[in-house]
Amino acid sequence: MDLNKFNELLSVPTKTYQEDKMVKHLLNELSQIDGIKVVCDEHKNIYVTKGTLGEDEFYPMFISHTDTVHNLVDEIIVKEEYLLRPYTFGKNFGPEQSLCLKAYDNDGKPTGIGGDDKCGIFICLELLSRLDKVKVAFFVSEETGCHGSKMVDTEFLKDVGYCTQYDAPGDHLISYSCMGTVLFDKDGEFFNTALRSITKSFGNEMMVQSHPYTDIMMIKQKSDISCINMSCGYYNMHTANEFVCLYDVERAINAGVNMVTDLGLKKYEFKYEPPKPVNYQNPIFDFDQDDDMFYSSVHHLDSVDVLEEKNGIIIADPYDGNEFFIDDEDGYKLYEILKDRYSSDEY
Repeated sequence: MDLNKFNELLSVPTKTYQEDKMVKHLLNELSQIDGIKVVCDEHKNIYVTKGTLGEDEFYPMFISHTDTVHNLVDEIIVKEEYLLRPYTFGKNFGPEQSLCLKAYDNDGKPTGIGGDDKCGIFICLELLSRLDKVKVAFFVSEETGCHGSKMVDTEFLKDVGYCTQYDAPGDHLISYSCMGTVLFDKDGEFFNTALRSITKSFGNEMMVQSHPYTDIMMIKQKSDISCINMSCGYYNMHTANEFVCLYDVERAINAGVNMVTDLGLKKYEFKYEPPKPVNYQNPIFDFDQDDDMFYSSVHHLDSVDVLEEKNGIIIADPYDGNEFFIDDEDGYKLYEILKDRYSSDEY
């Protein structure tokens, strides 16, 4: 992993609809790579192809997005620090510190490093250099509604066998669906092979969850291929204290390489089905409760996560790492309080 290249990328300021510097940086980086074809469309989405397919072969494809949520600053100063990884979407990382990168402005104030999704961008560039046959795409303006990927060139997808996005925090997450759009067949060859590759690379159990929107959702909706999204090592996303863990980024890169080795250059078809209307008495995400990989008991609300445990619930803030446990006895008392509060005519 080229740490200097990563630092340079992390130092590029970019925000939704203000991504010119990142697009320019990427085009410059890509111009230095031999043997690739690069297209930047009218929306400033970037498409890259490497290698020539043989008979009955299909490209693996990797994607990321070029915007962040952070306000632009004159200069982003990237510093190496040993940090604790906070609780993130269902996982506690314990007391061990890891070598991380964090961003500051000229006044020494944290400014948000934009690992969401600069980590994904860097990983895509690394995979482009490590793989012989691959397609990569960088989409603009994901953070406010996947505006770039909504305009994806579907011709670019016709010789793609499967697509992977790197746009989830931590080192343990796989997206099964995004806003009801199912990305793969959880009983199929694609997922079971990919899961082994990813788990082997990260060296820890993966949590397979439903997640909010990201660009992979649009790829799935516009194609007949299996898709997946996974962790890429950023933490405290969307806050000034956002940072990236180098160990996690390296393992995410390895996961991509191992996936291509194990899945090969095949097409893994999975037909798109529009999401069904939400029925809260019969949820869409009815995962097999006997399958420990799937965590249907994680509820992502606007401001907190609620995790159902065997003897209680955890209320957790995914942004600052704070959390607390409520056992079932107190949980029932809380239920009575909430029932009284929200049964009034005011609500």
